[in-house]
Amino acid sequence: MLHRLLLLGLVAIGINAVAPVSAPAQPINRTQNAATTVQEANALTARIRAYHSGPGTWRSAGPPPPGYCATMSAGEIVLKELARLANAAVANRQTGLALSLERVADRLSDELDEEEAINLMAGFSYAEYPCPAAAPAPVARASVLGPIDRSAPACRRQANGRLMSFNARRIFMSDCLRLGIY
Repeated sequence: MLHRLLLLGLVAIGINAVAPVSAPAQPINRTQNAATTVQEANALTARIRAYHSGPGTWRSAGPPPPGYCATMSAGEIVLKELARLANAAVANRQTGLALSLERVADRLSDELDEEEAINLMAGFSYAEYPCPAAAPAPVARASVLGPIDRSAPACRRQANGRLMSFNARRIFMSDCLRLGIY
């Protein structure tokens, strides 16, 4: 009897050792979702950049232009989706996809951070982030655009050199743009 129990136990251990404990990680089959998110991110990056560079920039101390709050909010939402997709790609060992999503997210977050730094340096207050209050700022954005535009490329290069992404990059960029301490 003891011999049968021992044999049964060894067979059970052998079956557990051979059988997979969990299903292997599945690659992200959301290529369409990732592609759509990347397209949205690129469009939002260009729209946000237009608020602080190029023709039609927002230069006054008055309230934000129409659509500003919706664009900034959409940028934050798409950035979170890019982070979620990149994390899933890392978990599924899709490093090429993860790196691609990270680069797109870096560009979007840099533009969001630059806009935030401009608004804070101009003195805008926030009733609800990322939309500045409609009350006029003490300083026109025009006086702040130049210094921040000049420091932004150096801040981006440093963040890229430090291989920063997502939250660490956002913290670094906001400090670098506002204070110029790096």
